[in-house]
Amino acid sequence: MCTVSFIPLADERFIFTSNRDENPNRAATALHELEVEGKTLFFPQDAQAKGSWFVFSNTNQFVCVLNGAFEPHLPEGSYRLSRGKMAVQFFEYADHRDFINTFEFEGMEPFTFIIYDQGTLIELRWDEKELHEKMLSTSAFHLWSSATLYPTSWQKTRFKLLKNWTEQKERTQAEVMDFQRSEFPFERSALEAIYGDRVPDDVPVETLSVSSIHGNKNAFEFQYKRKDASVQLEKSVQIK
Repeated sequence: MCTVSFIPLADERFIFTSNRDENPNRAATALHELEVEGKTLFFPQDAQAKGSWFVFSNTNQFVCVLNGAFEPHLPEGSYRLSRGKMAVQFFEYADHRDFINTFEFEGMEPFTFIIYDQGTLIELRWDEKELHEKMLSTSAFHLWSSATLYPTSWQKTRFKLLKNWTEQKERTQAEVMDFQRSEFPFERSALEAIYGDRVPDDVPVETLSVSSIHGNKNAFEFQYKRKDASVQLEKSVQIK
């Protein structure tokens, strides 16, 4: 949910990787499988909210959700639907355009939603008032960080660090996952840079895991690793 990268490779391949910074009580322990509208979905399930931050399917689609849109915010009251459940519900729609035109965003907490839909990469940001849509190039490097956890300066620094590292040579999926786990862990100082003395002494957040897809035209190779390596999940999915 917190630091996410898209790294293009040769021959229309890519590596998409997500660090999850969250309360340890919400750590995933298994890869769930679900049939929705003729699609087979796979996702590590949030142990508490029962949704997911990262969902992929056999129809050459995946989504990833991050907390916050453009600016940090503090949650206020209750919201219509958890963002993790929205990630699963995305696959009930025919495609990203149907989702954008039909889904009820009103009442949702601010989020950044990355959608890969059969070769099209889209960034959606909901700021509680307006949905901001941005089409992205799949031949360019991209990096996102949760607006609620990382100030803009941290996001820019991480972008440069990962981009410089990947440009040295083509990296493997395992290398990217190890790099993001070791170089981009959650740090309390990032919160202090945003919220100052409002940050509690005991923040129940840490980098729980790294999830990644190595994709091409024919398959998704998914890997999930808990930070302490206590849980490792793998799934190879052939594209329909």
